[in-house]
Amino acid sequence: MEGKKILTFLVVVLILAMLALYWYFPSDPKEFRFNGENNFSLNNESQMQFYPNMRFPVSNLSYSIDDKCSLSKRNDMIKGFEYIDNLTLIDFYESDGNVNVLITCDDKVKIENGMFIAGEGGPVNATIGKKFSVITQGHILLLRDSNCERPNIAIHELLHVLGFDHSDNPNNIMYPVSKCKQVISEDMLLKINELYAIPSLPDIAFENVNATIIGRFMNVEIILQNEGLASSGDFIIGIYANDKRIDEVEVSNIEIGGGKIITATNILVPQIKVNQLVFSIEEIGPELDEKNNEVILNINN
Repeated sequence: MEGKKILTFLVVVLILAMLALYWYFPSDPKEFRFNGENNFSLNNESQMQFYPNMRFPVSNLSYSIDDKCSLSKRNDMIKGFEYIDNLTLIDFYESDGNVNVLITCDDKVKIENGMFIAGEGGPVNATIGKKFSVITQGHILLLRDSNCERPNIAIHELLHVLGFDHSDNPNNIMYPVSKCKQVISEDMLLKINELYAIPSLPDIAFENVNATIIGRFMNVEIILQNEGLASSGDFIIGIYANDKRIDEVEVSNIEIGGGKIITATNILVPQIKVNQLVFSIEEIGPELDEKNNEVILNINN
């Protein structure tokens, strides 16, 4: 009898001990989450770039650093290129001649709105299109050395060249006043990589097509636009009436952001009755979007 009491007591103690362990040491570990201010802007409606989808036409970008730049500024700029290079799909390389990014330096102290200006940078030449705002060249003027372990001034100006505007987040590297603890936000890196993951291809699109048939002859006006990231090269536009090819127009190269207005008169239409006209971009090679390579006009007789 005494033994059963002792055994019951031990079982109760064991159960209590197990409950205590479960209470203080739960099987699922607790997770602590911190909502930091690592986004580009504290205002969620803010636009990160000067214009939508700003990027260079290629991801392999050349740069040149002026010989008048001090060794420290040159090293800062090279480290800045390497930093962005390691985090994104962009590759930078030093070159001579006509480069994508030109870096110059100045030792003059510049003050604007009561603040010391560390540098100036941004796109020098850009074509603003419907799909992309294509940068062809950027310029950086370094005015001050960076006192940070990471060359934040050089990185800040380089991001301006890549099309990024100032941020209202003090923790972001694009904040107007530079501090060593500022970082590139994840949404900025995501934006860069999304843009430069798109291949450098042309994208010829029909802006408008008008056709007038008088008797057996047709007059046509065609407006084309290159909305892509590369020159188109030469191509042709096939013209079809009721699925039968009746003529073609040879079109010479269209540069990035460029366009052409093509007029053709007195095109012979063999069919007596035409229900449909089709204008098709052909022999052009790969494009970003081939869905905009055809226009269909239905004719009401």
